[in-house]
Amino acid sequence: MKRFTCQCGQNLYFDNSRCLACGNSVGFDPELGDIVNLDPAKQRQCQNGTDYNVCNWLVPQQEKKTLCTSCRITHITPDLSHEQNIRRWRILEIAKRRLLYNLMQFNLSIAEDAAHGQPALSFQFLEDQGSNPLVAETFVRTGHASGVITINVTEADDVLREANRLMMNEAYRTPLGHCRHESGHYYYDRLIRGTDLEGVFRALFGDPDIDYEQALQDYYANPPSHRPDDGYISNYAQSHPLEDWAECWAHYLHINDTLETAASWGVMTLKRDHDDADQWLREWLELSVILNEMNRSMGLADAYPFTLTGAINAKLRFINSVVGQ
Repeated sequence: MKRFTCQCGQNLYFDNSRCLACGNSVGFDPELGDIVNLDPAKQRQCQNGTDYNVCNWLVPQQEKKTLCTSCRITHITPDLSHEQNIRRWRILEIAKRRLLYNLMQFNLSIAEDAAHGQPALSFQFLEDQGSNPLVAETFVRTGHASGVITINVTEADDVLREANRLMMNEAYRTPLGHCRHESGHYYYDRLIRGTDLEGVFRALFGDPDIDYEQALQDYYANPPSHRPDDGYISNYAQSHPLEDWAECWAHYLHINDTLETAASWGVMTLKRDHDDADQWLREWLELSVILNEMNRSMGLADAYPFTLTGAINAKLRFINSVVGQ
């Protein structure tokens, strides 16, 4: 994430809708890829920002639609008559917008590609009876299918999400992590499936046509221990080759976004171009150690509790080459 500033010179967060220094309204302009001071002659706030304070993206004044490009792709929200769901929705939208920023940086399309049978990317944020006994769905599984990313709204609750993280023996679990991971499944379909890249994928990740549901049943019935030397970036990556890909895809976006943030704020100087994956990985190793030591200095858990081995790096290099095409 790059560094954003107000016209007055105050630093801004990606999610700011107002500058706390000068009081001016600001918002993210997706066409410019930047936070700008709101000019009523050119832009207006997204309706979801105006009505619910869940969005800070801007809409061009000449646009007839009331929602921004990000909010338009959220097709289902939880029941907004419950205040807690507005809070959950806000958290999930923040995560989704950060994902979209990443995808914009890499020129990765989310639009329908009818010629190749690829659907547009969309989201639905759903409740189940675990958080709301009044809804019909007994269980909502976070996942991706046919261009639709589904996220259970309980992932926006820190306590419930942490309980799930511990139960699943995961090192990391966040709404942004879910968005990035599930987008990996979407882009596997768009960038890998049915292309010449499938052969390289199989060599690195395994057979993507292994029975998916059976593989997950076997994984949850007998969860393996996690050994990075086996070539898996996380425990869950061992469940199926497509999950291995999605986990590595999420880490690729994590790493790039964090490196951009560090460079933008002057924490470090990036030396690589997009093609130099080895330099990129060296820079990430340096920064991740700094981040972990800073967290430990505050008595917090490691910011990046993962180990990148040679086999894992080969998978990240492959993703880098795919994104760069």
